[in-house]
Amino acid sequence: MAQIVPFIRSNAAFDPETITILSTAFENAWHRIETSNSPAARPAYSGAMREVVARHIIDMAQSGELEPIKLSDGAVEFIAANYMD
Repeated sequence: MAQIVPFIRSNAAFDPETITILSTAFENAWHRIETSNSPAARPAYSGAMREVVARHIIDMAQSGELEPIKLSDGAVEFIAANYMD
């Protein structure tokens, strides 16, 4: 579940409850990207795109957003706006 943990920088401190929220948002966002047949989910790009999704969610959380749906939506929208035609 905590697939987002490797992407959390050492200077960011999140309690276990927040990490659960971030992980849930990450898993939801990535599932949506995968099931949309997005080029971002292709094997050649998926590693880098997963990191982009995770870091965007972490950045949003550090700015105060802790609603899982908003975190997930924000990450998906960020990928769509910045990496898809």
